[in-house]
Amino acid sequence: MPNPSRTQAGAYDYVNLLARLCFQATVILIPFRYRFVLLARNFPPVYRDFTDFLLFLSDVSLVLTLLFWGATLAWKPRGLRVGPLLLSLPLAGVLLFSLISTFRSVDAALSAYHFIRMLLLAGFYLYVVNEVRSLNMLVLPVTIQAVVQGIVGTTQSLAQRSVGLQSLGELVLDPAWSGVSIVWAEGVRWLRAYGLSDHPNILGGTLALALLVMLGWYAQAPASRRAPAALFLLMAALTLLLTFSRAAWLGALLGAVLLIALWARYRPARELRHLAVLAAAGGLVLLPFLWRSAPFLSVRLNPAAAAADQVATEYAALSYRRLLAAAANELFAQNALTGVGLGTFPVALLQNDPAFPIDYQPVHVVLFDVAVETGIFGALAYLAGMLLPWMALWLNRRSLRFTPALITASAALLAATVIGFFDYYLWFLPPGRLWQWLVWGFWAASYQDALMENSDA
Repeated sequence: MPNPSRTQAGAYDYVNLLARLCFQATVILIPFRYRFVLLARNFPPVYRDFTDFLLFLSDVSLVLTLLFWGATLAWKPRGLRVGPLLLSLPLAGVLLFSLISTFRSVDAALSAYHFIRMLLLAGFYLYVVNEVRSLNMLVLPVTIQAVVQGIVGTTQSLAQRSVGLQSLGELVLDPAWSGVSIVWAEGVRWLRAYGLSDHPNILGGTLALALLVMLGWYAQAPASRRAPAALFLLMAALTLLLTFSRAAWLGALLGAVLLIALWARYRPARELRHLAVLAAAGGLVLLPFLWRSAPFLSVRLNPAAAAADQVATEYAALSYRRLLAAAANELFAQNALTGVGLGTFPVALLQNDPAFPIDYQPVHVVLFDVAVETGIFGALAYLAGMLLPWMALWLNRRSLRFTPALITASAALLAATVIGFFDYYLWFLPPGRLWQWLVWGFWAASYQDALMENSDA
């Protein structure tokens, strides 16, 4: 007769495996724009995705992850780590003030929908803190994510059109069409790489964060795996270049600088040499594309140096951001304590100014968006979540063991913070939120493990 205890252990392992596979699927699906409309809510001229109730593929896999993980917890009750309080308490504060904002929201139903999403993100954070304890557990889905998006995005850029994957959520793209994101230089409208995401900036942020995870794993990878890892890294770096996302470029650059600096300080020299060889190979691979894209890079990096007719869209974008910042300041002044309501920035802007001259969208600074939607106390909680991890790293630098996971998570955290100063998707849009809470969770797990490892040593 079969041993009941062995059968139960096998069933538990199977459910635990399902939770892990669903987590990996969630990471892979983060940038995918494919979704189902649960409830259409029309607030013209606000972009429909800002007001409709949507179900993304990553939402389905995230819910399954939490259900299977919850089943394992019920099966074998155990203590849960909530992460270091210096991060978990501010995040709990963000949740609390997000909830409070729903009671005074300009659209209570929309805020409630976004708050349910926030609760799922909090569960995602707890899963990562408890179950994702090494780079090995994260690098595979991140690499698959980057490779899939990289292949599609690079093909789009080279072909200067969409590649026929609308069944997977790809937008129909033509650089001649109004509304398609392009770079304009020397009279040429150049299509930016979208991948299977909703916008090149979202794809750029995804690739920037994925690159840093892949880079941290590559530095200490076995020799037999470094060659394919280098190939995937270079592919992701090329696609990141072709998104022409300045915020993502800056985030990836500063994150990589921090990663290399910490690696040089705390890790063996041979691992740093691996990164140096990869950087040299990357320069050789990217050089032809940099040369070919030079006019468009010049427009993105230094619009003032180009001809006026080539950079009208660049200056228009900067002007739009100033208008949004002024509107956000007015909304915050009117709703400083409780905010306009979680996820309602565009709707609140429409109600406040029906004649607003540009698209209704959040301002391109995450902390400002948090303040407008959840009030001053929500913004302070979010600010604490941004700053306290860095204070902890500095104050505890002598008692920490700077593991590859902690170094990589810190680099990704810096990149996410930098991107949040230039775009809103890490707060407002589901793909960005998932990445933000994934980075927070992985940093929390790595930080706690680094403290314990040094204590044990």
